Amino acid sequence: MTASRPGGDASVKSVQRVATIIRLLAGEAAEGLRLSDVARESGLGKATTHRLLTALAEVGFAYQSAATKRYHVGHEIVRLGALAARHDLVELARPSLLRLARETGDTIFLSVREGLEAVCLDRQVGAFPIRTLTLDAGDRRPLGVGAGSLALLAFLPLEEIAEIVAGNEERLAGFPGFTPEDLHRLARETRARGHSFNDGRIVAGMCAIGAPVLDASGRVAAAISVAAISDRMGDDRAPMIARLIKEEAKRLGACFTRPASNV
Repeated sequence: MTASRPGGDASVKSVQRVATIIRLLAGEAAEGLRLSDVARESGLGKATTHRLLTALAEVGFAYQSAATKRYHVGHEIVRLGALAARHDLVELARPSLLRLARETGDTIFLSVREGLEAVCLDRQVGAFPIRTLTLDAGDRRPLGVGAGSLALLAFLPLEEIAEIVAGNEERLAGFPGFTPEDLHRLARETRARGHSFNDGRIVAGMCAIGAPVLDASGRVAAAISVAAISDRMGDDRAPMIARLIKEEAKRLGACFTRPASNV
């Protein structure tokens, strides 16, 4: 029989209390909760509740609004949740990326939006010997710069596109061929054809096609893009790649609407 460790039960109880408070704050993410609300709902005394909330605030798991004095979920919890969601998305999208890499022989990217940027989450490389490794997982670009990034931008509401382009104006100066005027035009062209096309604007001799992944509400959740040397993106091949990538984007988007299993 394993002997119980001194203080073990108290440690477990503290973790359970903290978990309860985090769940309560998450349940009222918009309005937040007063100290008395958290104490009442958790069944803890006000002194204990205040001590735990203070500890959570110190590590970024909670914060108190200076204006309302209410407690909210902290940005660190939001960040960790986003990282977990990204991991799930990478695993969810991996079969699509592998199929595209196998069918096209080219390099496939998965990207998501983060604020004013596009972040590459995953990359799968096809069998064609000349590879276009223009992005690594974790690389960032201003939204609209690159095929996947442009697919993320172009299918947003027009007002949101304008705000993003204006917010990135200084950074866009470092990307010739991606002025604010260029991005607005490229976004219009992308919406009209249903996919983005980067014709060597970032790396000469390399092209890419991107398509948005839409969630159940029709909102852009991610983008898939295929990159290859220009000789492999001619009129004889580009339509086929566009069709394949749109099919995979639609297939992946359907996963966002699929009901959860009861297993």
